[in-house]
Order: sequence, then structure tokens, then C-alpha cells
Amino acid sequence: MKRSNDNHPNEDLSTSTPLSSSRLGRRSFLLRSGAALATVTALAGLPYALRKELTRETSFVLFTPEQRHTVSVVQEHLFPQAPDSPGAEDINAAAYVEWVITTPGLDPDARNTIVNGVGRLQEASRERFSAPIYDLEFAEREQLLRYLADETRWGRAWLSLLLYYIFEALLADPVYGGNPDKVGWRWLEHQPGFPRPPADKIYGRLR
Repeated sequence: MKRSNDNHPNEDLSTSTPLSSSRLGRRSFLLRSGAALATVTALAGLPYALRKELTRETSFVLFTPEQRHTVSVVQEHLFPQAPDSPGAEDINAAAYVEWVITTPGLDPDARNTIVNGVGRLQEASRERFSAPIYDLEFAEREQLLRYLADETRWGRAWLSLLLYYIFEALLADPVYGGNPDKVGWRWLEHQPGFPRPPADKIYGRLR
């Protein structure tokens, strides 16, 4: 059942620019710009007090099913599938993020920002729409994510990290869990370096 936007009557979704990646010229954009690298500055630029709040210690091994589903829905919204290009789900972006947060040596700030951000997103979704984000319609998800990106520093940092790891999943060797069947490489016509890493010598497993 569709929920109304009565709490935000002055927001015109019909004329807003979608937060999700453009479906036209996306390959050219990725090849010609430093978009992936630009996203990593978001967390570093936060004031210390906010960084401390976002990165409080979190104990976990893997995402819960709800966390995994939430991350998957948000990443697909940010990087949707198009007729001529893969989307976040196609490149296993959520599984790649899960591999990242369990990798030894990962910056705790990045790890805890990702995990804590999932909970804060769901709190914001239920507060504004009385439903989890994965039950919202596209326009409602767009409105919520746009609000978090434009009006909250933690939301901007969290979405930037998810977008950064989408790009990593797109370009990483499939041995790391993203880019299955080299779908990202084939789309970008990318020739990877040689030799490719064997499964027992990937980052995080080297001794």
C-alpha cells in the first residue's frame, strides 16, 4: 500500500534530480572521472565529535539478513541496472561490502560507519515513512536518501562509503566477491593486470 507524502507537502519529487546514478553515459562517466576516489573524502572531513559518534565500537561478524537486504536495496538505488550496464546487484556490491567489513586491518572508522549507518538509516525511514526502506516505493526511497545526503553529515558520509564500495566491487578481481564473471570488467572493457591473485593469497589472507 502506498504511503502518502503528507509530512512533506512542499517537496516536489517530480522535478528533482534522482540521487541514483545516471543511466545514460554512465560508462563514460566512470572512465573519464575520479568519481570513485572523490567519495573517500567524506568521512575524513567530518568533525571529530561526529566521527566519534558514528564510529563507536560495534561487535559483529557478518550482516544480519535485514542489514544485508538494506545495504543491497540502497546500493541498487544508487547504482541501478540499465539495459546496457550492470547494477549494484549484478556486481554483488552488498556481498563485497560484507567482505570488506570483515577484512582484518580495515580502518575501524569505515567499518563502524557502515554498520552503524544501516541502523540509523532504518530509524530515519521508520520515522519519516513508518516503514523500513526496503518496503518504500522508489520516490519515497529517493526522498529519504536525498534528505540524508543533503541534510545530514552522517548520511552523506555513509552513502559516500557505500558508493565507493560499489565502484570497488565493479572493478575488483572476482576473487574478492564482487564483479562476478568479470561483468564489470567486460562492461568497461577493462583489461586486468596479470597475474591475478589466487584465492589463498588475496588481501586479508596474506601472512
